[in-house]
Amino acid sequence: MADGANEDRQRLKRRQRMRSVAIALALGALVALFYIATIVRLGGNVLNRPM
Repeated sequence: MADGANEDRQRLKRRQRMRSVAIALALGALVALFYIATIVRLGGNVLNRPM
């Protein structure tokens, strides 16, 4: 009985870890997308303009 409960707990923990990894990857992709969109909108020479 306890063996089955332990197995369920491990399965649940594994699913939560996979979900966390998926959310982290999606968030990282979104950050990269915003960064690229910002560079494209401002232009490649944004650091070369006068202050």
